[in-house]
Amino acid sequence: MATSLRTAFADAKASQVPIADARPSLLGVVAIGRIEAKRMVLHPTFWVSFIACSIMIRSVIGGGGEASLGKSVLVVTAALLIGLFLGTILSANVASVRPRRDHMRELFGSLPSPPETRTVGLFAGLAFGPFLLSLLFTSVSWWLLKHTSDPDIHPEEIDGFLAVQVPLAIFCVGSIAIAAGRWVPSLFGGPVIIVVHLFTGLIWLVPWIMPRSSKIDATWHLVYLAAAITTWVALALARDRRTVWRLAVVGLAVALGVTAAIQQRPPGGF
Repeated sequence: MATSLRTAFADAKASQVPIADARPSLLGVVAIGRIEAKRMVLHPTFWVSFIACSIMIRSVIGGGGEASLGKSVLVVTAALLIGLFLGTILSANVASVRPRRDHMRELFGSLPSPPETRTVGLFAGLAFGPFLLSLLFTSVSWWLLKHTSDPDIHPEEIDGFLAVQVPLAIFCVGSIAIAAGRWVPSLFGGPVIIVVHLFTGLIWLVPWIMPRSSKIDATWHLVYLAAAITTWVALALARDRRTVWRLAVVGLAVALGVTAAIQQRPPGGF
C-alpha cells in the first residue's frame, strides 16, 4: 500500500504542468483587465450596494425632515461612497474566486503565460473598473461640495488631500478582497472583510479617509495607503509563486504601513 501511494504521488507530480517562467505580457494583462472591469462593475453585488445605500439616503433626507441643499449633497455623497466601498469589496472578491468556483484553475495552468497574469489582470480590472469609477465619483462630488453655498459645508476642507484618498482607499479595499480570494477561495471572503471592518472597530483604528481638519499627518497617511496597497498586491502575487523578494516586499510594506499608521495619528487620537 505504501508503495502504491508513493507511485501515485510520483505520477501526480510528474504529470503536473510546469509553471511558465515568462513574465506576464502587457497585452494579456490589459485584455484580462478589461473583461474583469466589466464583470466587476456590472456584477449584481456591486449595484445592490448602491441600491441599499439609496434606501438609506431616502430614510435620512427624505423622511420629512428639512435639510439644506449642501447637507443633502453631503449625505448623498457619503452614502454613495459607502456603497462604492461595499460594492468594490464584494465584486472584487467574487472575481478573484471565480476560476476556483468554475473549476478553471487547471486550464489556466496549461497556458504558456505565467500564473501571475491572471492575478495582475484582476488588479488591472480593479483599476479599469471600480478605481476609475471612484475617480469620476470623486470629481463630481468634489465639484458639488466645493461650489455649495451652505454654511454647514466648509469648502476649505474639500481639498486635494481629501479627494486623492477616495480612489486610493477604493483600490486598497479591492486589493484586500482580491488577496483574500486568492488565499481563501470562498464567496464568504467579501462579507467577512466587511464584517471585520464594521464590527471589530478596525475601520476606526486607522480610518481610510480623513479630512485635514482632523489634524492627521497628510504625508504619512498617503504613505500608509500606498503601503497597504503594496502589501496586499504582493501578498496576492505570492499566492501564485512564493519567491523571497515577494515575501520581502510584503514584510517591508507591512513595516512601513505600521510606521505610517503610528506617525499619522493626530495628537488626540482618532
